[in-house]
Amino acid sequence: MQADPSENHVRPRTQDSPGQDEAGPSGGAKRLLCAEPLEASPSRPLRKSLSLGLFVSWHTMGSKVRHNCLTLRRFSSVEDLQGLARDLMTRAFPADSTPAHLTSAASSQFYHFTPEQECLSLPSDVARTHIKLVVTYDGWEYVVYERKLRTDASQPPEDRDTPLLVTVVEFESTALVIGHLGIRVQLVSYPTVSIRKDFLDDIDFRLRADPENFKGILS
Repeated sequence: MQADPSENHVRPRTQDSPGQDEAGPSGGAKRLLCAEPLEASPSRPLRKSLSLGLFVSWHTMGSKVRHNCLTLRRFSSVEDLQGLARDLMTRAFPADSTPAHLTSAASSQFYHFTPEQECLSLPSDVARTHIKLVVTYDGWEYVVYERKLRTDASQPPEDRDTPLLVTVVEFESTALVIGHLGIRVQLVSYPTVSIRKDFLDDIDFRLRADPENFKGILS
């Protein structure tokens, strides 16, 4: 199992005093995503929200590229994960080894998401992986962040303050027996995708405030 080492670097943030409204770029009140309930209720219906996706590109040693678009859904804490994602996180991070950004102490700094697709079949000759955070609003898609996904110990300075932290777990499937042969498939899962709140709240505010002129990054 491997985990993207950049997830262990959490940038400390200064917290505003409780009860104060955060101002947007134009000085108006800024609606924060963290203020929205995860589920709708008669007293607090969900507003029209942004949809998020993780675009994963695998570059092989043979100069081929395979693209995967993973739809993300939000969860509150690692304890709320279910199914394969929960099992993989439990195996990858035993007690007291949870990365700092996934602990309850960092809940004020990050939103947490998990892909709808639990795992993908991983080609054997992947040389590097590139990820993009894609925001969908009113039928339009915007790439708002991208970087190389690293699984080695060394990190360039620009990756140490990334707003996008992804857990990567590689594993083999249970052997499928066909005749006298047992076949295993190499799989990869991205059970948690954490996004810094200040980064995503800023995207949310600017996109809703002026969707006609909002532009993502060139990619």
